[in-house]
Amino acid sequence: MDEFRSAHSSHTGDGDAPRPGGGARQDALTAVAERLAGVEASDSARLLLAEVTAAVVTAFTTTSSVRDPLPDTAPDSPAEGLAVVAGIDHLSAALSALDARWQVATQQRIHHTDREAGVPARSQGKGAAQEIALARRISPAASSFSLAAARRMVRSMPELLDALQTGAVTTLQAQTVARSLDAASPETCGEIDRMIGEHPEALHGKSRGRLRSDIQQLIQQLEPGTSRARAERAARARHVTMTPLADGMARVSAVLRAIEATAMMKTLHTRAEAARAAGAKDSVPALEADALVDAVLTGTDDQHSAGPGLDVGIVITDTALLDRDDGQCAKLEGYGALPAHIVSDTLLGRPPGHLPRRGEAHPDREVSAVFRRLYSCPSSGQLVAMESRARAFTTGLARMIRWRDETCRTPWCNARIRHTDHATPAHAGGTTSYANGQGLCARCNYLKEHGLWTLAPLTGDPASEATTNSDETPPSTTPPAAWRWTSPHGARGTSTTPPLFTNRSRRSRATRHHDSPGNDPP
Repeated sequence: MDEFRSAHSSHTGDGDAPRPGGGARQDALTAVAERLAGVEASDSARLLLAEVTAAVVTAFTTTSSVRDPLPDTAPDSPAEGLAVVAGIDHLSAALSALDARWQVATQQRIHHTDREAGVPARSQGKGAAQEIALARRISPAASSFSLAAARRMVRSMPELLDALQTGAVTTLQAQTVARSLDAASPETCGEIDRMIGEHPEALHGKSRGRLRSDIQQLIQQLEPGTSRARAERAARARHVTMTPLADGMARVSAVLRAIEATAMMKTLHTRAEAARAAGAKDSVPALEADALVDAVLTGTDDQHSAGPGLDVGIVITDTALLDRDDGQCAKLEGYGALPAHIVSDTLLGRPPGHLPRRGEAHPDREVSAVFRRLYSCPSSGQLVAMESRARAFTTGLARMIRWRDETCRTPWCNARIRHTDHATPAHAGGTTSYANGQGLCARCNYLKEHGLWTLAPLTGDPASEATTNSDETPPSTTPPAAWRWTSPHGARGTSTTPPLFTNRSRRSRATRHHDSPGNDPP
């Protein structure tokens, strides 16, 4: 592979290194081909490698989104650069098609293995999406959506899958079509797939939004009799979610009935315009956001009305709360880390973005929330531990674990914590303790018991080769550095225990950097 690396580093055009000639490029390809040919694996594994290699060749030699494919371009030309990025996009589409087929095949294999093992019929293959999520390093929820779309393409939409394989449609387009058909019948999926096969050009240039709208119109035309039932199912799935953003902000998203959502946005805009007319300095979008918060927390748009009390957990050190050190962070329950000064400024009535009004001597609104402050150790960031002799976690202990973990501890999952789980099961000797407890979403907690999922505590730095597995439940007061998850069929993932880095480790790294040669102050 040394020839390939050398050719690649020069082929990118970086630096002043001379570009190897055509023979060198041929040598690099030959080296890769010989390496592939020498792989000792089963026939099915070698066939897969051949399919991937063929996809690479097809993507870069028959690239439809550029005038000249890569072999027909001049070195160092813009056309060569466009051919490369276009080829990578076509290759991504081809690999997505391959991925869809193998997701379905993997689920079928797990289902077959469960059946041979005597698993009840209703539970056979139930944990497949969870295991695939761990292998693909994505959240279980994302894995379920992806697997459902893959099944739909493999079983009902072969034309769309073939178009994806050849790069005629993009990965996002294929995902949009497949997921827009969640509530459609297999017959409707097949009919739309036939249309795509006969007129693939209809998808050219279509954005996700336009394509989703077109698919919805087709469903309505093909299934007019199920329209009311689909509307009922969709309305029952309305929900609100929150996504943490940078610098102490968050995005609240709501899936609502369209008419109500439109009326709500109109009302927020009207109130924001009225506030601007009354002298407010904030922008209209910011005032719309304030009107939404006021309506939810106080039940009115009167900014001076006190609303119902809230109990929000904030994990913060005493130095961060009392000092003006802007380098420290606090943790907000349900959100995660945010700069500590945001907490202290908010408690003082000066939240970020607050613009005082003319003649205003006090904060423009009352703080109606009761912030429960939990002091953490400045060096480690850990909370004080609790332990229970009971089989179930006590309310206080469960809440501390929820504050610590913030989101579901399953690797790659980011769902809200619903259950407090024993990492090492109680029937296996696991204690009901702060160290052995972990917060999980309901889905992950239920599926963790499906099959032989194993969790092993890791000691030391989870990213270090010195990390070791421990067969013993960790001490009740000290959580392990991480838990290593292994699925029934061998997928693996690691879930680190918050915080990711302690204050002491950060200071130690900073000290080593300062003491290293070349870092002396001028």
